[in-house]
Amino acid sequence: MRARILWSVAVLMSVALGCVANPVTGKSELAIPDSYEIALGEQSAPEFEKEFGGVHPNTELQTYVSGIGARVAKVSDRPMPYEYTVLNSDVPNAFALPGGKIYITAGLLKLVENERELAAVLGHETGHVAAKHNINSLKRQIGASILLEIATQAVGEQGASAAQIAQVVNNMAGLRYSRENEYHADELGIRYASRAGYNPWGMVELLTSLKGGDTTQPGLLDEFFLTHPLTDKRIEQARLRIEADHRTADPKAPDPGAVEFARMKLLLK
Repeated sequence: MRARILWSVAVLMSVALGCVANPVTGKSELAIPDSYEIALGEQSAPEFEKEFGGVHPNTELQTYVSGIGARVAKVSDRPMPYEYTVLNSDVPNAFALPGGKIYITAGLLKLVENERELAAVLGHETGHVAAKHNINSLKRQIGASILLEIATQAVGEQGASAAQIAQVVNNMAGLRYSRENEYHADELGIRYASRAGYNPWGMVELLTSLKGGDTTQPGLLDEFFLTHPLTDKRIEQARLRIEADHRTADPKAPDPGAVEFARMKLLLK
């Protein structure tokens, strides 16, 4: 019986998994089909949103953030049904579910200082999806065979079970990226923000601001740093990337979207 189960799992994995080129790195890797990944994200989204206070109720704010995200998504290296949503949580963080559902909490949005920093955050999370950091990290954390089984259920008529979705949500909420993944997502965030018409120096501004933290509320960014490791080297890497690839970008240039951004931040209060 055990041998039959192992054989069935092997067959399932060989059918559903296949070696494909990563859309960003070009390297061949064993990957879950996009349709499975999208279904997994769609079914996980409601429970994930509930976990972080639900969707922020202000529709104008949602439209604003979604619009900036759409500009970033349009120039990404991996076409996916990206969606950008503000969660009604005061804990600063940002997340990217498999398939392209991307979230920023109201808490992190309050710390972002201008529109180009917001584009950098959304570009960074888009980078995690484009390079498949999130689905690959989830695969390592849960196990490839278990994740494939859940994803296979997700594309079925009845969908994945509540217990399976809870497992994905719990793992996504605490998913810890490697420093290499974070460096790469920063690089992609810089690239996508610039392609979308935003000043790429927003990434350095954002990382520097977050590294400084909020001295009035010690520990405010602890959860963010657990899921998104931040070091001085990471800031320097972002700086060097911009100086090498975006030499005409002026770090002191005013942000064209400053007025609208300030108005949107007022909607958070």
